[in-house]
Order: sequence, then structure tokens, then C-alpha cells
Amino acid sequence: MEEKNRLSPWIISKSFDLSWFITPGLISVIVVLLASYLGFPEPSPVGSSRTSGNALPPWLWLLLIPGIDVSHVYSTLFRAYFDKEVWNRKKVLLSLVPFLCFIAALILYSFGKLFFWGAMAYLAVFHFLRQQYGFLSLYARTEPKTENKIPFLLDKICLYMVTGLPVLYWHLVPGGRHFEWFMEGDFYQYPNQSLSNFIHILFWVWVIVYSLSQVYLLLKGRRISAGKLLLLLNTASVWYVGIVLLNDDFAFTLTNVINHGIPYMALVFAYSNFRKKQLSSFFYNSFRNAALAILSFSFILLAFAFSEEWLWDSFVWREHPYLFGNSSVIKAELGLGLEGILVPIFFLPQFTHYILDGFLWKGGKNNSELEGFIGLRNLGS
Repeated sequence: MEEKNRLSPWIISKSFDLSWFITPGLISVIVVLLASYLGFPEPSPVGSSRTSGNALPPWLWLLLIPGIDVSHVYSTLFRAYFDKEVWNRKKVLLSLVPFLCFIAALILYSFGKLFFWGAMAYLAVFHFLRQQYGFLSLYARTEPKTENKIPFLLDKICLYMVTGLPVLYWHLVPGGRHFEWFMEGDFYQYPNQSLSNFIHILFWVWVIVYSLSQVYLLLKGRRISAGKLLLLLNTASVWYVGIVLLNDDFAFTLTNVINHGIPYMALVFAYSNFRKKQLSSFFYNSFRNAALAILSFSFILLAFAFSEEWLWDSFVWREHPYLFGNSSVIKAELGLGLEGILVPIFFLPQFTHYILDGFLWKGGKNNSELEGFIGLRNLGS
């Protein structure tokens, strides 16, 4: 049987991909558009950020930040540290990266609070962008390998255009945005109305050009992955609506966090289920039952995420005592004056996640466990 007849156009399956990789982002876009039309929530204070949650109801902040954003960081544990075979083969990398990240964080913070958070904000943007590129690359594997590489080059350019142009617009639009990545001032601003208008127009010109190119390829008989097109539609919608079209912290945080965190956790969960024999006996037994697997996976991530946020709020931010029940710790002002050490320590899981992702999800001969996972999932109708 020829390879093109054996390849599925989906990474996991049609239902799984649509449910967990594509739909969450599109639903978040619909929700924020509807909320904006209905006048919810109140306009965000200038400089709101995902960490402060100033523009979000407490329950929604808990759901989005500890529940999704921070939890997805800890799903890396299942991709690497909880996988015995991966740990044994990459223990030097998995040990060295956290250590180097901590040293780098200490050095960056020594230049000042804003310098540190600015550097982390740009690294985070790159990480978010590269995750979408990673999904795009996985979908590219489902297209026949016998055809030329030019169409995938167009796909890559499209991905970078629909993510990079909104971020560039963020830097250029006069008045900035009513939200920040981590904290106020972490992005460099160069207000220029002409340039921001040009970037806005260029975004739509590229969307039209790319759409026409896909119609042309279809007319030429080229098989195009539906998952790839839906991923690009989802990505363009999330980054444009969350950053350019709407100017409030609610829209940015909801679209940004949901579209990044849920697909990643779903992919790691599917990978862990495929690799369950390499997990400890506890997780192996859990993953033998679907409901128990979901519960144990979710509980571990939420436990780590809530613990981390408790630490942040108790010793650094001191903003949510009514959520974490840490009023007495905050009043004691423990750790006051030690931010230069505490911030690099508390940020270490996220910093490590950013860096490790570039190694763990990269295909090739040196990543046999990933190649086996993708290869198995792509065999079928």
C-alpha cells in the first residue's frame, strides 16, 4: 500500500484533533467576540496582565491561570521526567537545562525586575509561536512526502505572518494595548500610526494570498491536510482577535491561554497514554483506565499549578489572599526583599518548559519515542 494511502490527515484522530487541538481556540474567539458585543467584562485597566487578573472574575482567573496556563507547564513532567526511557536517555539534558535556566534567571533579574520580565515575555512569545509551528509540522507529516517542499514553505510563512504581525502591531499601535504579557512595560513600544496601519493591512493581504494559494493547489489536485488548514485558521483567529481586534485583558488572556494550554496538555496526555509502559507503576495502572487516567493526569497538574501560584501570591505578588487563604503569610511579609532569588526559583518550571520544548518535540533519528508515537498515530484510514 502506498504511503499516501496509509497516512491519516490527523495527528491523533479526526475527533481527537478537532476536540482538543482546534475547537478550544475557536470557541475562545467566539466567546470573547460575544462578550465584547454584550459589553462583558468592564474595560480593562491599562497595563493589566495575566498574572494580576485585574480584569477577570476570581473564578475565571483560577480556571485560566492555575487551571490551564500553569498546569500545562507541568505536563512536561509526563513528556520527560516521568518517562523512564526518556529520562535514562536524556538525563544530562533534563538535569542541565533547569540548572542553566536558574543561573540565567538570576543573571537577568540582576539587571532589574522589568528587564527580567521583558526578556521572559519575548521568550514566551517565541515559545507560543513555536508551539503552533510544532503542530503545523506534525500535520505536514500527514501530507505525501513525494511532493515538493514549496507548499510547506508557504504554510510556515503563513504561520509566522499570522502570529508575528499581530505582535508587531502590538508594539507599534499608538496607545499600546490594555493588557501586558507579564507586567506593564515588558514589551518595547514604538508608537507609529502609519506602520501599525500597514501591518494591519498586511495581515489581511497575506491571509487572502495564502487562501488563494490553497485553492490553487486544490485545483491542481494537491492533497491538503484539513487539520493543517483548520490549525492555521484557528491560530490566525486567536492572535488577531485577542491582540488586534479586541483591546482588553479578558479577550487576550482567554484566547491566548486556552489556545496554547489545552492543545498542549491534550497532546501530552495522548503521548503519555501511548507511552504508559514507560511510566511508573502508579501512572501505568492509572492509564489503563480512561477515566482514572484523566483524573490522575489532571490532579497531578493542578496540584503542582496551585502550589506554584500559592508561592507566587504568598511571597511575590500578594494579590489574591481571598483565593489562596494565605493572608497570614502575606501579613508576615516573609521573603520581603528576596525577590531576586525567589522570582528565578518560582519561574524555573516555566523557564525550563520553554527551553525543553524545543528539544523534546523535535522529530528525527535522535527522538525515536516521538517518531514512534507519530508514526503509529498516522497509520490508518
